[in-house]
Amino acid sequence: MPRLLELLRRNLQVIFAWKPAPAQLLPLILGVFAFAGWGAYANKASANRNLTTEVSLLQTERSGFVNRQRELEQANIDLVREWQGKLASAREELGQAVAARDAAKGQLGSSQRELVASKKRLDQARERVSETGSIKPVEPSKKAANKP
Repeated sequence: MPRLLELLRRNLQVIFAWKPAPAQLLPLILGVFAFAGWGAYANKASANRNLTTEVSLLQTERSGFVNRQRELEQANIDLVREWQGKLASAREELGQAVAARDAAKGQLGSSQRELVASKKRLDQARERVSETGSIKPVEPSKKAANKP
């Protein structure tokens, strides 16, 4: 192990003892700068390639989202049409129910009038029976005379 350390120290002394001439230093500096420039170019190209991939992925996702939005809008339109149809149907049924109610009210009113008239005739007949003690002939009602 000490021998390895001695060899390493000697190599470092040789490297640091080297005094290059200016003519030797210029190509070395230019080589280092060229190597650094090509490395920067390769790094930038790789980053651009990654960005291009990400942009294409984002465009694909965007087109998927646009298609999904169109589908949802169409489904929304279909639901609105369906509900409008149901609403129109419910309004029609409500109109029919109101008409039936009005007709029933009209029949109820006429039935109540007939009932009141019948009660009056019954009360009149009872009064005649209680006055005489016998049943008198009943006068024909006007409604019965009008009916064929």
